[in-house]
Amino acid sequence: MDRKLGLEIKVGIFVFLGLLALFYLTVQLAQEAFAPKDSYRVYAVFDSVSGLIRGAKVEMAGVPIGKVGEISLTPEGKAKVELLIQKKYRIHEDAQAIVRTFGVLGDKYIEIKPGRAETFLAEGGHIKKTESPVDLDQILASIGPAVEGLKELLGSQEGRENLKVLVANIRDASESFKKIAEKVEKGQGTLGKLLADDKLYQDISVLASNLKSASQKLESLAQQIDRGEGTLGKLIRDESLYQTLRNTASNLERVSRRLERGEGTLGKLINDEELYKDLRTLAKDLRNTAQNLDKIVAKIERGEGTLGKLLKDDSLYTEAKKTLRNVNRAAKGVEEQVPISVLGTVAGSAMK
Repeated sequence: MDRKLGLEIKVGIFVFLGLLALFYLTVQLAQEAFAPKDSYRVYAVFDSVSGLIRGAKVEMAGVPIGKVGEISLTPEGKAKVELLIQKKYRIHEDAQAIVRTFGVLGDKYIEIKPGRAETFLAEGGHIKKTESPVDLDQILASIGPAVEGLKELLGSQEGRENLKVLVANIRDASESFKKIAEKVEKGQGTLGKLLADDKLYQDISVLASNLKSASQKLESLAQQIDRGEGTLGKLIRDESLYQTLRNTASNLERVSRRLERGEGTLGKLINDEELYKDLRTLAKDLRNTAQNLDKIVAKIERGEGTLGKLLKDDSLYTEAKKTLRNVNRAAKGVEEQVPISVLGTVAGSAMK
């Protein structure tokens, strides 16, 4: 009997310790649920947070970043909500807090929209921009007068007649849409051809294929250019060509500076005004000379002057021809008398 009593005492003590442990774990889990570890507090004030409870989620871009802490009332009659944010997440000073709902009739939670400020809220900071949830009761209350007005409208004879006309118009419109659908189904009209014409589909397929081929060619061309192939590729990739162009640009710059300073023949032509005047005078003299040559050529063509007569007067040519003939005969006579004269001269010299 004593042994049985001792066993019951031990079991009782064990159960009591188990209950204490369970109570301690429950308290710790509750504290963790309402005040997570490694978190800091920020606050937001709303006009209304109807349906929001302690422990609700706080999300940013759909990612849970904390939980709702205490919800209290400010002296102005607004709701002050404590937000327990995990320390690894930071809230911009210009962030916005919005009360959202999971689904249509789901639980409330707080959504934080990040801002663009470079500074962040510290422990105990306040989110200035807030947005309260839309109250379903207010929506129903605003819809109520419209429903009452509709009831009054349909309750009158005129309202019923208008409703009949509206129904008839809807019926006619439905018939028109039905006819249009039948035409489209038969391939009539623009929309019908777009839906039923296989040729148009084939043309679009060919166009898509051509575009794909062109895209592949452009991709291949881009790869060739990237590898430095072809003229454009060499222009982009060839460092020596770039250096050559750079040297050419430098040389052109030096030449332009020399021209600007008036160095060299071209520089003098550009900058020396006296040389320009001399060239202008020379051009004027050449123009006058050309005019004089034109006059001389005109006189020659008219047969004026010695050279003109030589070119135009046939009688002068004939006289010159006769004179030349006589000269030739005289030259032959002289040639025949020359040996005799020579012999006489030699003989006279010997006799002396």
